[in-house]
Amino acid sequence: MTTQLALANIAEMIQLQSWFVSAEQQQSWGGDNFDYPCSERRFLELLCRPGTQSYSLSDAHNGELLGFGQLCDRFERHHLARLVIRPQHRGKGLARVLIFELIIQALGQQRRDISLYVHRHNKIAVQCYSRLGFTASPPPEQENSRLYFMTLTAAEAISRANQYLAQI
Repeated sequence: MTTQLALANIAEMIQLQSWFVSAEQQQSWGGDNFDYPCSERRFLELLCRPGTQSYSLSDAHNGELLGFGQLCDRFERHHLARLVIRPQHRGKGLARVLIFELIIQALGQQRRDISLYVHRHNKIAVQCYSRLGFTASPPPEQENSRLYFMTLTAAEAISRANQYLAQI
């Protein structure tokens, strides 16, 4: 499957709402402040934070939305947030594609370390991020016992992104 990463549009962001079937799922992905259920307008307000760029990962052939992620500047790092793969496409390696495409996008702006938060109970995501080189690190703000703060150095991100690019 050939994919493409682009800035997300409003229609794609609204589509995301249907990917979550419970308050727990939506809050695990978006944060505790995400109301469930909520109106499209409220969903977009919560999703579109100042200083955050939203990206969609789509099938290059038919335009189907496959994944979504955000990039922002936090903790003097490129911070990945709200990463998600469309439920029916999980387990196909698309999380790796999404993350490396976001890392390439971020490093194209500035060479900096990469960070993200992940819920400790989300074993599949923790395992995915670990395989991609992220390591649990001390959090830069008051610790939330439900979350891991994970980082990837800029040098390691560049090395792994180059390996990714060589494989595609």
